Amino acid sequence: MFVLDPYAARSCPLKVHNAFHPGLARPDAAPPPRLPGGAEFTTSVLDRVAAGAASVADLRGLAAEPSQVQEAACLAALAAGTDVVIGGLLPRDRDGHRSGRPDLLVRDGSGYVPGTVKYQRVVDVRRDDLPATFSALADLPARAMSTGWRYRWHWRWQNSLQLAHLWRLLGATGHQAVRPWGLVIGNDEIEGEGTRATWLDLTEPAVPPAPGQVAEQGAPGDPIPPVSALARYDHEFALRVDIAELASAAEPEDPPLLRPVVSFECTHCIWWTVCREQLDDDDISLRINKSPLDTHEIAVLREAGIETVHQLASTDIDALLPDYLPRVAHRPGAEDRLRLAQRRSRLLLEGVQLQRTTAGPIPLPRAPLEIDIDVETSRDDRVYLWGFWVAGGDGAGSYHAFSSFCDLDDAGELALARAAMTWLRDLVDGSDALVFHYSDYEVVRLRRLAPPDDEVMQWAVGFAEDHFQDLFAAVRQHFFGANGLGLKVVASAGAGFHWRDDDPGGLNSMRWFDDAVHSPSEAARAQARTRVLEYNEDDVKATWHLRRWLRELT
Repeated sequence: MFVLDPYAARSCPLKVHNAFHPGLARPDAAPPPRLPGGAEFTTSVLDRVAAGAASVADLRGLAAEPSQVQEAACLAALAAGTDVVIGGLLPRDRDGHRSGRPDLLVRDGSGYVPGTVKYQRVVDVRRDDLPATFSALADLPARAMSTGWRYRWHWRWQNSLQLAHLWRLLGATGHQAVRPWGLVIGNDEIEGEGTRATWLDLTEPAVPPAPGQVAEQGAPGDPIPPVSALARYDHEFALRVDIAELASAAEPEDPPLLRPVVSFECTHCIWWTVCREQLDDDDISLRINKSPLDTHEIAVLREAGIETVHQLASTDIDALLPDYLPRVAHRPGAEDRLRLAQRRSRLLLEGVQLQRTTAGPIPLPRAPLEIDIDVETSRDDRVYLWGFWVAGGDGAGSYHAFSSFCDLDDAGELALARAAMTWLRDLVDGSDALVFHYSDYEVVRLRRLAPPDDEVMQWAVGFAEDHFQDLFAAVRQHFFGANGLGLKVVASAGAGFHWRDDDPGGLNSMRWFDDAVHSPSEAARAQARTRVLEYNEDDVKATWHLRRWLRELT
């Protein structure tokens, strides 16, 4: 009997299919690299838990032992009523097709709940009185409650599916707690008290439903109610089990049972080369990467004979909708999403990147002193670089950067922002100045970082309200982009600006930051720092060139 790990239900089903189909050989490639700093963070958190817990079984040292030894040690720790078990390997549940090694098993009443450590922010500030549950690392079984923050269900709901898998696996051991909860430990601080574990109720309706869990909507635009993590997990896991059984039963010469659909996972998946060979060069999911249709939407189109950008561009959408919409009821705004994809497909066929949707001059405010701003963030969502371009005459100007190439905590991130805003305040003092940015990201980060009692940061928030100008708002009002309206698209296709780097992009800059901080070679770290700074400088120059071009339009 086969087993699936905790990531199966939260990952692309093609991974399960490809792993079990006898005709598909696993690519001879290195596994995707782990998030730089992630392993070190997990180790440090678990070390702190081990040092603080009154009753703990740290089983990480058994990782090289046979699985039977590890499983027996885990079961013994659970049977002994240990408060916290670290790195325990749970016995495989072959009947349920599950396996797993939770980072943590935490005693809750007469049983246990699973916990996971994630090198990511997992909570958001809330402006309501809804309670949230957390624990200190030194005493995970002891719950506390507070208000003003909440787990990031919208962005991190996949973590709950992983916990749901481990919860179900615990059930086969006889050591499952009465109520289905799980813990997530992220790299953010709660209420300024350091790293905390956030408790998740796996029965709370907080997760978007899978397509197969949504009945036909009563009317277009009706809200789609969320489901619980357990309900979403059970649905997804059952699908993966079916896929594994069907794929295992195939003959080596049989064609794949599932067809690939391009998603965000493809960029770091070892199966990408196998899947790419099965995709037409004009495949919709391959070519439309802005507001892309999801896997189920693509599958429904394919069943209707619409697989390529050429086919979508020539489709009669009105005739398609009666059959299409009931099958994509899981997607709010499904009709608008489809029409948007068709619009993009037509522009792609015409070779048009940027389409003007209005006529006449585009009004933009002016000031004697004009500054452009752009920030860079790390994978763990810390702002490590504030970059500015101070415009001069005839296109001249100067670049100013405030950076910290290290793993920042809350205090370090705030100190860097305060230094940048102190410089900005001195620069604009006594001047009629405007600061231009692209999207509201910089303003959002300022508000998030500014403590109520910090005079410099509160000045920055107030100054931004009156003197920051979002160029994206103007662009969105007057243009449509085949590949979206990101700064790279608009500044190059419209203003003719080009970045020095051959592969500019926010995600790439995160990798460069990782290299700048964690590369073992000083030369590599220095090269990565330079690359990041040049990229950021080009970003702020790009907004200047975009502003100049917009003002020239008639």
